[in-house]
Amino acid sequence: MDFYQAQHKYRQKQLKFVFSSILKLIFVLFIFLTGWWFGNNDNLILIQENERIINEFNQTKNNLERKLTDIRLKLKEANLSLSTQIIKDKKTDIGEKAKQVLAASLAKGIPEKTIINNLILLSKNKVCANSQNAELAVSTESFVPPKNTLSLLSDSLKIKAEGNISKDNNEDPNFNVSKPVRVTLIYLGNNDIIEGELPLKKAIFADKFSVNIEILKSKVRGAVIVRYKTCKI
Repeated sequence: MDFYQAQHKYRQKQLKFVFSSILKLIFVLFIFLTGWWFGNNDNLILIQENERIINEFNQTKNNLERKLTDIRLKLKEANLSLSTQIIKDKKTDIGEKAKQVLAASLAKGIPEKTIINNLILLSKNKVCANSQNAELAVSTESFVPPKNTLSLLSDSLKIKAEGNISKDNNEDPNFNVSKPVRVTLIYLGNNDIIEGELPLKKAIFADKFSVNIEILKSKVRGAVIVRYKTCKI
């Protein structure tokens, strides 16, 4: 065998080795791609199955929430109907006083809308501001302080307080915070008077607006604290 024949034979072996390596690489890539394809299909199936389970869960949850809401509404309507029936029942006196007050208010010409707004203000469906405090000097029979009137809410509400209103307090001219107090509330042409020992409470209603007032003891001598909070519907 001469040099050229040996060189040719060596090149053929090299080509066979290269082709064999290429075929092996192609086979490995084919196996890898086939495995990836099957694995990806399984992953897509799992994702679709998870999405189906999540959708079914959300649907069940929404149905239960709707049923719960319906049950709550029906229970509320049943309680309201029961309360109305009890009030209407002639065998009971529940609600009789309220019906008398409502009838008297309507007879006095108070608009029905005003009465409804006032009732709503008694419920939880209202928005209230934060409470605020103000000092109010208290008048007595022997002493009337210079600033004995407290003006609130842009002067739409004026409050006066008078101490020592009991007959047995005449010996002491100074205001005694532990004794009964008379408070006058002036608003919208009305003069409301509340009397008693502190603390005193009063709620004022006007259309869609209310003011909750508390008269409290003060650390300042000769004065009381007026705590008030406004609410609206």
